[in-house]
Amino acid sequence: MKKVIVCAEASAVHLKNVIVDFLEKEGCEFTDATSRDDLSYIEAGSIIGESVSRGDYPFGIVMCGSGMGVNLVANRYEGVYCGLCESLHTAKMARTITNCNVLALGGNIVAYDLACRMVKVFLDTEFGETFPEETVPALKRMFEEMKAVDRKEHGAVS
Repeated sequence: MKKVIVCAEASAVHLKNVIVDFLEKEGCEFTDATSRDDLSYIEAGSIIGESVSRGDYPFGIVMCGSGMGVNLVANRYEGVYCGLCESLHTAKMARTITNCNVLALGGNIVAYDLACRMVKVFLDTEFGETFPEETVPALKRMFEEMKAVDRKEHGAVS
């Protein structure tokens, strides 16, 4: 598993605690950045967005009640590609197709067991995985186009 930062706003701390326990059991290198149990979705999304954008962590997991608020906030940061997922399939495709580096989850939407399996598949999946070898260059080209939009909005992106 990869190095990851985790953070949750108030209504998703219960899910974050389950995910932290799961990451610990998996032997994953992680930081729980939830400094208090009453963070707003703006604070949680910003903590993840800033940390991933700065390059402190290659991956993040962020949670709020629906996952939407933290998703919107995290995606405002340069070089952050946050996918709001509610199934194993979407968690896998977020990595496979769009090379997302942050997973957003809804604490009031996703069951504990499913959330843990989604985290595992998200962190274990590589960009382009499961696609035919001849398709991977097109996926990489589309990701470069997405980074170009990012550069237009934020300036240079590595």
